Amino acid sequence: MENNKDKEFNILVNSRDKVWTEKKISFDEVVILAYGEISTDPNASYAVIYKKGDNNKPEGIMAKGDEVKVKENMRFNVTPTNRS
Repeated sequence: MENNKDKEFNILVNSRDKVWTEKKISFDEVVILAYGEISTDPNASYAVIYKKGDNNKPEGIMAKGDEVKVKENMRFNVTPTNRS
């Protein structure tokens, strides 16, 4: 039986298809899916917006340290920003 196997979620990160196998995803994990890494530049930061999420909060903005429940076909938009 495969009931113990994690579900695979098809999500979109910056309009690219990704597969995610956890029930939740963190801000850092979304950034890494989008850009492959998190910039070590102290002036670099990221804006993360999501849509089609969990029914309790179907859309919103993620901040560093945040975690959200993942839902099939959820969409994330990650934009690098520079603090001034």
